[in-house]
Amino acid sequence: MSRRYLPLAVDTVEDIEGYKPGGYHPVHLGDTFDGRYKILHKLGSGGFSTTWLARDTVGKRYYALKIVKAAETAASTELRTLEKLAAIQSDDCGRHHIRNLAAYFTFQGPNGLHNCLVTEVAGPSLNRLYNVIGHGYAQGSRRLRADIARTATRQLVQAVHFLHSQRICHGDLTLSNVLLKLKSIDDWTEDEVLERLGTPSTQDLVAAPGTHPGDSAPRYVVEPASMPDAKYFTHDVLLVDFGEAFPVDSPPRPEDIGIPVKYRAPETFFESKVSPASEAWSLACVLYEIRAGDPLFTSIMGGRDEIIMQMVQMKGKLLGPWWSSWDGRSMFVDDDDEPLKERTNVAPRAQEYPLEGMIAEIGGEDEEEAFFGSEVSILEPKDTKVPPDEAESMRDFLEGALRWAPEERLSVAQMLRHPWIAG
Repeated sequence: MSRRYLPLAVDTVEDIEGYKPGGYHPVHLGDTFDGRYKILHKLGSGGFSTTWLARDTVGKRYYALKIVKAAETAASTELRTLEKLAAIQSDDCGRHHIRNLAAYFTFQGPNGLHNCLVTEVAGPSLNRLYNVIGHGYAQGSRRLRADIARTATRQLVQAVHFLHSQRICHGDLTLSNVLLKLKSIDDWTEDEVLERLGTPSTQDLVAAPGTHPGDSAPRYVVEPASMPDAKYFTHDVLLVDFGEAFPVDSPPRPEDIGIPVKYRAPETFFESKVSPASEAWSLACVLYEIRAGDPLFTSIMGGRDEIIMQMVQMKGKLLGPWWSSWDGRSMFVDDDDEPLKERTNVAPRAQEYPLEGMIAEIGGEDEEEAFFGSEVSILEPKDTKVPPDEAESMRDFLEGALRWAPEERLSVAQMLRHPWIAG
């Protein structure tokens, strides 16, 4: 397929080929939406939307504006879910860890009709935080300090428990959708915002020879704001992005599951079963990642067989019907279910790697002492291991949450009562 635009020198922005009819809306710094929201900076982007920091010139507050592609239906799913949650009168503590919808509007742009969700401003996702730590911004431990991690895991379980109590599944529980909350920035001037988040960095968007995108494209693209100083973070988290949410009684087909394979429950690879129990598995994977700083399962090539094999390494042989129907097992075991070796004297692909050992290795490969550009440390000190008592409680929790049979797993309500979460 021919390109509409010349490639950029940065890879931290949205797919620029998405600037076309039915795609992203072209946004420029200083633009005003709905007669009141002035764009100051970009917060991030995804496959379906761009998100911007805006100043409400009427209410004198800052908000995040999520502007969805014109052709996307995920926004209607997210909007319906957030509106339903907003209408619920509840003092459930989990409600406070789900992003609120402050306003909603639609507007017509050169690429079509766009939905715009106005929400509270939050800090970085834990995924971005951990990735930035691992790529030069701060070296050392790649994980939150133990006390902050415990708060984050408890609050995330509370948020998912609230959703499940309302017969709603989030549908996309990943580290990317767990954000650190910010202290209020509403008293910052616009100049202070740019001073603390960095002046927006832009790069001109140039049409490829022979193409004429016209008004479909912005004059330039904007890189996301810099990581705020950790002193502006609270120790609370926020669950966001409900574009894959679904009612418990109306789950998606397995082929329509939007969650990355490394967070998917095993039954979703073999059966038409997506349920709160599947989400409990995903939640357990995220909780491990928060505490460890690394994912429980990793897919280098993005395939399900890598993930299934890692599950087998950790837990042992799949349930009978799943094992016999898993075509990919021939890449890892022989006809007698013995681990294959890639070549002589190399560890077998299917070697055991139990949870106990994984937990014991947390903190064992830290690099140089972490520096996060702040006098406030939110990261675990270098080489800090999980204490033995917590390691045992963590293992017991994960073994209960990651049972093969969905009906045997800890429910999210049971997770809340487990000592590793309850404290």
